[in-house]
Amino acid sequence: MSYTIDERNPERQQLLAEVLNPPTREMLSRLPTVRGSARVLDLGCGQGNTTRCLADTLQPAECIGLEYDAALVDYAQTRPENPSNVKFRQGDASQLQFPDGSFDVVFCRYLLLHMANPMQVVREMMRVVKPGGFAVAYEGDFTMATSSHPPCTGLATLHTVWEGLFQNPPAGRRLVHYFRDAGATDIEAGACTLVAHDTPTMKRLLRLSAEATGPAAEAKGILSPAQVGEMIADLVRLEQDPSSVVVKFPDIWVIAKR
Repeated sequence: MSYTIDERNPERQQLLAEVLNPPTREMLSRLPTVRGSARVLDLGCGQGNTTRCLADTLQPAECIGLEYDAALVDYAQTRPENPSNVKFRQGDASQLQFPDGSFDVVFCRYLLLHMANPMQVVREMMRVVKPGGFAVAYEGDFTMATSSHPPCTGLATLHTVWEGLFQNPPAGRRLVHYFRDAGATDIEAGACTLVAHDTPTMKRLLRLSAEATGPAAEAKGILSPAQVGEMIADLVRLEQDPSSVVVKFPDIWVIAKR
């Protein structure tokens, strides 16, 4: 697999964590306690922000972050904020090198949208989770555009870029079917959206995301160089307008008990 968005920008990754960690923690609170000897696996961990969030929220004995990009694994391993129960490994989420029933919780966030064959990842999640354990996925539905008031043309352009670049833009709305097809019968699901009106975090995240995807959109012919420049300029204006209100596309989550 490969990421459409350049995931090497620590600021963008930190902002993404600031936006997504609160609803992720709320969703994880639905899990029964897994403290003590429990093991947790975080697929597509990137720079390790999701892994640290899982470790802090669930307090397991061990929390392993798995990432395909070896450079991101190296970066995650160097973070001074890593707790002692967190480890990182390079690996392929679609071909996990773990025995059946190895983990109490297997988690992914914003991973399946990048996968050409997401069902292979979901089946692997269900395989390596213990009987009685939980496979948990949190994915955006990138077929629904983020909007704002006053309207921002750059947001619509960014939506076009994501739909054209991501392998699986509607990952969120497909989650329940993925886990049903993987054999899960005990499924809890929900959705959330976010409104940014009093802080610049989400607005800056959107601008940085446009800068990270613009070159790929240009290379693929989705946008011209001029259109990339216009998109970024529009999102800079959105970020600099303290009165603007942004409504994020929905995120969908699934908790599947094995």
